[in-house]
Amino acid sequence: MKRTHPPDVHARFAGNLRHYHRSGANTQRSWDDWVDGVPTKSSGSKNWPKIIGIVVGILALCGIIIGLIIELG
Repeated sequence: MKRTHPPDVHARFAGNLRHYHRSGANTQRSWDDWVDGVPTKSSGSKNWPKIIGIVVGILALCGIIIGLIIELG
């Protein structure tokens, strides 16, 4: 029976890294960050245009409904 040579230890880890093996963040995290999670920043200032648009849309819809009730009633 023919014996094979043992594989080189370094050959197993010499391959190129795939893109999904790389970490996107280069910042050092502490144990507390891993356990508790990183505190998120509030994005309240970004939501104001969306909130104003929704409120204006609801008011316009209510105005149309009230106008139709008055006109048809």
